[in-house]
Amino acid sequence: MRDVFLFSLYAVGPIVLILALGYFVRRVGPWKDDFYDALNKLCFHVFLPIQLFLSSYNIESICSLNMRAITYIVCSIPAAIALGILVASLITKDAGKRAALVQACYRSNLATLGLPIAAALGGTDAEGFASLMTGICVPLFNAFAVIILCCYSSGLGKLSLKDLGKRILTNPLIIGTTLGLLFPIFRGLLPSVDGIPVFTIKNQLSVLYSALTSVSHIASPLLLFLLGSALDLSAVRSLLPYITVGLLLRLLVCPIFVIGTALLLRGPLQLTSIELCGIVAFTASPVATSSVLMVQELGGDEQLSAQLVVWSSVFSMLTVFLITFVLRYFQFL
Repeated sequence: MRDVFLFSLYAVGPIVLILALGYFVRRVGPWKDDFYDALNKLCFHVFLPIQLFLSSYNIESICSLNMRAITYIVCSIPAAIALGILVASLITKDAGKRAALVQACYRSNLATLGLPIAAALGGTDAEGFASLMTGICVPLFNAFAVIILCCYSSGLGKLSLKDLGKRILTNPLIIGTTLGLLFPIFRGLLPSVDGIPVFTIKNQLSVLYSALTSVSHIASPLLLFLLGSALDLSAVRSLLPYITVGLLLRLLVCPIFVIGTALLLRGPLQLTSIELCGIVAFTASPVATSSVLMVQELGGDEQLSAQLVVWSSVFSMLTVFLITFVLRYFQFL
């Protein structure tokens, strides 16, 4: 159990340090607000879509998925959204805060922290399953985020179905992930030699693949840096009730419900420890850093979103440890 806690510490520690660097540089550096705004847009429209594209592209085979477990995970997303909408509507009338709380409830940091959590809990097999989940869940996260943020920012009934569809289809994060997800499908249709498809970007266009990989490495640290730069610690006191509710939803309520229900249904779901590690990574991860970018682009309470990402990242060290401890104590992992 000590190893699990140390892993959580080492996984989250660099995140906290990069956030702190962004916070410090924003306050002592000579760069103005428009510089950070431009970096936000660059990250949203270029770096993050490329990272998501490669994440989906590198999926080995969609056919290897336990579709029952995946279907359960996919169904848990709208369930978490419904819970978030219910709780948010009970505690605030502010549309921006509601949007931030709903995103916090369902949108986990699967791509950045979920994958290493799965690897630490179940090795390469669990990491592979979590990677497959990422390719499926991230487009859903982004599509639901566009719908939720558009509804709260524009008002229900004021946004036409055509406009909503356009915002979803033109969202850079959705485009990047969807394009990447097409490649594992096409690879399965292509002829192969010794089990290797006759054409892949990684092999036949290795220079392009290397360039994309290098660019994708920019996304996560830059996103964390920008998140730290946007953080206002003086706002914690006024936002404390909402931060507390968001953290409880993200780190305790949703993980307990999703993992507990999965264990009750482990027979019908054909759930193994590998899939369970993936589910823990999916539901126990902190709030996704990209949720703040979505709020900046589409509307919502940017400060509350940033606070939820930061504090959920910090407290996830403890909650991941506790969840893993309980599961291992009862020999589920």
